[in-house]
Amino acid sequence: MRIPKPLLLCAALAATMASPHADAVFVNGGFEQNSFAGWTLGGGSNPGLIGAEPFTLASIPAVSLGATPGPASIVGNITDPRAPLLTLPRVGGFTAKVNDEAGGARTTTLTQADAITAVDIDAADGLPHIRFSFAPVLEDPLHSPNQQPYFYVVMKRVSDGAILFEQFAYSGQAGVPFQIGSGSWKYLPFQNVDVTLAAGDVGETVELMVVAADCSPTAHGGYVYVDGFGSAVVPPPSGATDAPVFIPSADRVGLGLLAGLLLVMAGVVLRRGNA
Repeated sequence: MRIPKPLLLCAALAATMASPHADAVFVNGGFEQNSFAGWTLGGGSNPGLIGAEPFTLASIPAVSLGATPGPASIVGNITDPRAPLLTLPRVGGFTAKVNDEAGGARTTTLTQADAITAVDIDAADGLPHIRFSFAPVLEDPLHSPNQQPYFYVVMKRVSDGAILFEQFAYSGQAGVPFQIGSGSWKYLPFQNVDVTLAAGDVGETVELMVVAADCSPTAHGGYVYVDGFGSAVVPPPSGATDAPVFIPSADRVGLGLLAGLLLVMAGVVLRRGNA
């Protein structure tokens, strides 16, 4: 029996969902050691973002990205009083919390660099993937944009510094669908990220950095939950059907593959219509 192409495509997507290599790429990518083993914590102070919007890595002052670790912790089965609808832990038994709610104009950074290997190749498309999930929880004191609490997530290829993925937002930023938490706190549901790399990236080293910052006037906090770093698909949160992604990834390879998939499916429909 000949299997229709749309069914083959669905089967390939299902194979991706069943990918078994939970946290390849990153050491302790799910924080299941109940620690930051394999990761580097850093940080510094937040004197305010540099320049005007849109903010990028260049907007973060060097004193915010230093070697002095900011606050960070590993959480288990808890309810966050500032974002009570978040499901914690996100994956497995533990999730990392980068920075905290105390304020003080502090920043915390979490980084790890690792080489992409053949284990990270997804059988569905023959390409390496990096996947993870994050949820920022930021107080919104209604300061000017460069003074607000913020978060930044970036992944770079070490050999040439190319940015493979980045997302940056400050609390209350227009166009970012923050949910209302308790008091003046706002948050985003866990965002599932899937970065598709090129076949030639096997053997390359990638670096992942997460930054979370208080407001620069010191009185308001901000932090980010992160989990599920690896090459396997991160499942939806418990009790949810999916996690919304609020900003498109800078993952051009993945967008190209998606466009190709849509063209293939459109071709199937046209051929059937002309049959």
